Amino acid sequence: MTKYVITGATGGLGSQVFKYLLRLVPASDIVVSLYNPSGATEAVKESGVEVRRGDYGDPASLDQAFAGADKLLIVSYPSIAHELRVKHHKNAIDAAKRARVKHVYYTSLAFAGDSVAAVMQAHIDTEQYLKANGLTYTILREGIYSESYPLYFGFFNAAEGKDEVIVPYSDGGIAWVSREDLGEGTAKIIIQGGFENETRLLSGSRSVTLKEIAEKISSFLGRNVRLVIGSEDDYVRANVGKHGPRGEEEFLRKWATTYKALKRGELDVVDPLLQQVLGRELKPFEETLKETLSLQGAVMDQYAK
Repeated sequence: MTKYVITGATGGLGSQVFKYLLRLVPASDIVVSLYNPSGATEAVKESGVEVRRGDYGDPASLDQAFAGADKLLIVSYPSIAHELRVKHHKNAIDAAKRARVKHVYYTSLAFAGDSVAAVMQAHIDTEQYLKANGLTYTILREGIYSESYPLYFGFFNAAEGKDEVIVPYSDGGIAWVSREDLGEGTAKIIIQGGFENETRLLSGSRSVTLKEIAEKISSFLGRNVRLVIGSEDDYVRANVGKHGPRGEEEFLRKWATTYKALKRGELDVVDPLLQQVLGRELKPFEETLKETLSLQGAVMDQYAK
């Protein structure tokens, strides 16, 4: 029997990994590590899996949460605060080593290994730390969620009625992929094994630029949504004062580096691995776009923090 320990099972990606893992192996083989077990979702509560308290900020709790794990999924901490994120990831990696976990899977992000994007820097630091720790690992650079497109498309919110979207540097190209496809693929890779001490990309099957997204949204909404490539200052001025971190200049300056990465083509990379693992076509970006056009506010609150 292989014991699987999963972190982040109540989050956007982790919940999808958990859903598919539960379909593929018995519940008795799965442990869910949560920083607040009382906050477990109904899906977790009703599944019959063991739930343990595991808080990235409390290393002692991780020792207990990871005990007996053969395979451990470390889902990246949901914040773009660099130092805090890296510290929490290191705590989890150190605990995995103390628990003698046989194989660690880490959910990184699909930017380049030498990325200029601020959001990727904590992942790069974590990847380096994991590689140097002596554990058997697989780093899964998870593709950019189709559901998160408003973050990249100038924080667009259809309900606001604004038809000019400003981004700096480049409209790029992104190999978007649905969170559910990523979750299923990640679960299958964990179960099937392989990819020892490798870094692999799970991307969508084709790239879509921000300009193309503007055209698609215009078609869906029946109005002319225009993408403008402006300066970084233009981008900041267009967003300062909005709700949450996306309205703060410090956050906006950091997020603007994402578009420098787009200009380098960091996200314009299509890898066939995910489609091969799933054995089917991936969910088209356009389908997710239609589903989420009315939910942008919730998307921003989830990711921009």
